[in-house]
Amino acid sequence: MSITRKYLNQLAPQLSPRDLAIISEVGRFKIMTGGQVERLFFADCSDTSRARNRQAVLRRLTEHRVLARVGERRVGGAQRGSASFLYTLDVAGQHLSQGTSTRPRRPYSWYEPTIGHFLGVAELYVVLREADQSGLFSLLNFQTEPYCWRTFGQRTLKPDAFTQVGIVTADGRRRKGSFFIEVDRANQYGAKIETKVPQYVAYYQHDRLAQPERAFPRIVFLVPDQQRAEYLSRLVQSRPEVRQLFSVGLLEDPIAALLRF
Repeated sequence: MSITRKYLNQLAPQLSPRDLAIISEVGRFKIMTGGQVERLFFADCSDTSRARNRQAVLRRLTEHRVLARVGERRVGGAQRGSASFLYTLDVAGQHLSQGTSTRPRRPYSWYEPTIGHFLGVAELYVVLREADQSGLFSLLNFQTEPYCWRTFGQRTLKPDAFTQVGIVTADGRRRKGSFFIEVDRANQYGAKIETKVPQYVAYYQHDRLAQPERAFPRIVFLVPDQQRAEYLSRLVQSRPEVRQLFSVGLLEDPIAALLRF
């Protein structure tokens, strides 16, 4: 199928607001599972219709070259079918995303080592959205790369995400927490991961000089297991003058790490 301007002009009016939102989110995270798309956009469907509706929408968007299947996570049970597939923007979706984003999304190029990382960031967002919808807190902001990057001097700090949440305390006070997030997959030992802490320290020191009255975001490392948490905690403890800026939590329970602010 040739994706021409005529084809895009004919396709665009057929897309629903939900279709456009799916394009925006898949483009933002580069790659998502069908299950993640279902949790974001079909949660209001009944238990019996949720999977059926998700399958129909993802099949239609794939046939129209809006989305492309780029792999599969093999799972069983309720997650069989399109929920287990991995999706990215296809050619039509890449063109259409220019109308749903402030920046055009670059096509995703398959590179195995990045898959788990991109899916981990997407999963974090889905979990935060679910917490927001349940009333646990308000998800005020969620920025992915490169929008969450911060340039200072001749350097650029590159967190995996930046998020802000709002809560109402037991006594009725409103609080807002800001966080730089590192989704750590336990594959960066030695010099590479050890450079992360000094980078944040350098940005913190720069920010204090530039805007000393502004609250600085907390830095949260989310890790897959307790052993990894202990390793990163030791790295943080080695900088006692700034260790209060850092938290280490588990990927399986990011909410607990964020609500410590």
